[in-house]
Amino acid sequence: MTDPTTLDSSSRLIERQYGRPIQHLTYDTIPRPGRDHDPVLSTALNLYGGLRETAARLTEARQRVRQLLDEGHDSTIDGTTRLLNLAQDIHALTTRHITEARALGDLLGAHQPPPPLPCAASTGICADHDLDELLPLARRIAAGSPHLTRATLGPALRAHGIRVSNQRLGALLNRLRTETFLGAAA
Repeated sequence: MTDPTTLDSSSRLIERQYGRPIQHLTYDTIPRPGRDHDPVLSTALNLYGGLRETAARLTEARQRVRQLLDEGHDSTIDGTTRLLNLAQDIHALTTRHITEARALGDLLGAHQPPPPLPCAASTGICADHDLDELLPLARRIAAGSPHLTRATLGPALRAHGIRVSNQRLGALLNRLRTETFLGAAA
């Protein structure tokens, strides 16, 4: 038995990228007349094959450890050495397995950063022009509400057909609260 989680997610990643079941994909390494050559597919399938092989070897090593333990591990130097060698094999194969899975994910873009959000995620600050467009409506909503919270402002904006993310809503609330604070201080 192989590691189903990594193998399944890797095959789903390849299938999603190419829109076909992995069994229908071929290495396509030799360009034929009239067919496009896709070196990424070849590399992805090679990496997936290596991942399957490593997963199978890892499973075999784990089964050998279970066998040794089921037979009753003898405390002789030979028995301890065999167990230590298997543990080293498992560690090396696990490291290789993780490296191969990451390489496949990197090749197919699974680890690329998500597209930029309307608000800078690190600062939580939205573009001023974006907030400036929402402020008049947000001020009217805030004026009609006894408490200015996400729970009141978000649904009210959405009721007007405006989709707002949590970050935009937070930035808008901060702007309204700052205006309210500065207005009260004046």
